[in-house]
Parts: sequence; structure tokens; C-alpha cells
Amino acid sequence: MISPHRQIQLATMLIILLGIIFSWPFMQQTIANMVPIRHVQVEGAFQYIDKEDIQMKINPLVQAGYFSVDLQAIRNSLMNLPWTESIQVKRIWPDRLKLRIHEQKPVIRWQEHSLLNEQGEVFRPLNIDRFQTLPVLYAPNEQRLVLLEVMHGLSVSLMDQGLYLTEFRVNERQSWLLSMENGLVIQLGRLQPLEKFSQLMKALIVTGGELVNKMVYVDMRYPNGYAVRWRENEKIEW
Repeated sequence: MISPHRQIQLATMLIILLGIIFSWPFMQQTIANMVPIRHVQVEGAFQYIDKEDIQMKINPLVQAGYFSVDLQAIRNSLMNLPWTESIQVKRIWPDRLKLRIHEQKPVIRWQEHSLLNEQGEVFRPLNIDRFQTLPVLYAPNEQRLVLLEVMHGLSVSLMDQGLYLTEFRVNERQSWLLSMENGLVIQLGRLQPLEKFSQLMKALIVTGGELVNKMVYVDMRYPNGYAVRWRENEKIEW
């Protein structure tokens, strides 16, 4: 049986605990007022992120003060900015937060309304129209990482021939179609498209750049060669 003295001790502890619980919001505000965050240091090279957007995201969160500020909430809030790739947040005594933000670097357009970064991750900025000069990849989503690497290799090989890849399409049947900046379209089909592409590059080296520029369409789906459609009004001399 608990002694009366022990009962008084337990009751006193319970009252103190309840007092702390009910006064905690007031205590948090008091601590925040005593140790506020006075400086937010933002590091990173920004081409697309607006620092005003950063300020709007974190201003309500830093009011909690140095000890109570939720660093994970700040991370989550800033990761919602479409151009944020990654972020580190840390406290610096006595009154500073340090944010290190890494901005997305678009390498190609993905489908109609998205971009891909160097890791093949999809992100969707609001101002997608300003990136119309980037090449675009249309393909099944589950293949985008592999085909991003393939597209890079195709682009390098084509540039060696003075051609610039603007569009790479792989449909559900795995048929490959390439479009160039000068309007040339190359149909590689779905059977051994990389081998067909390699054959075409060898043929273009022999053909020469002047003749290549007169081509408007190349069909590589033939087993023993390829078909060429020439630009209108072009005189072909072999």
C-alpha cells in the first residue's frame, strides 16, 4: 500500500507534468522569442530558382526559433519547389540557419510537359516552354534511364556527321525513330536498332556531308540495305 507521503509526491509530480504539458505552447513561444533565428544563409548556384520563393517557403517555419525549428519541414517545403534537386539544412549557433540547395540541371525534355536531369529523374517546372531548344525523348517510362544514355550516344555519333538530334521516339512496339535539326528523319525500326544505326553511320561517312544534307528520310528497316527519300527539287549526282 502506498504511504500518504508517497501519494503526495506522486500527486505533486503529476501536477508538475500536467503544468508542463499545458504550458508547453507558451514555453515554446518564450524560447523562440529568447533565441530567435535572425539569419538564413542560402548557398547554391541558381539559374532558375528565385530566392523570393525560398523566402516565402521558409518564413513561416523559422518563426519557431533556433531550438524548435523543424529542419525536416524546411527540407520538405523547399523540395516542393520544382527546380530543387536536393537540399541540406543545419543550425549554426547562435542564431543562424544554413541552407545548401542544389538546383536541377535539365539535359533533355521528357514527353510533352517534363524535363529529365542528368540522373534521368523527371521534374516539371512551370516554365517548360523556355526549353524548346532541348532535344526531346518520347518512350515508355520504365525505359527512360536506359534510353537517356542511348540518346546521348546517338547524339555524339550524329554530331560527328554534322547532324543534331532533336527528337528520339521509342513507341510501345519498341520501334525507334530519330529526327534531326535539319528535318532529316531516320526510321530504325524495332529489330536491332543500334546495329542499324551503326550501319547507317558507316554509310554516311562514305556518302559525305553534302549528299547527307539532301536527304529528308532514311528507312533502315530493310534486311539488306536502306531506302532514302530526297528533298524536293534536289539534284542528286553520284
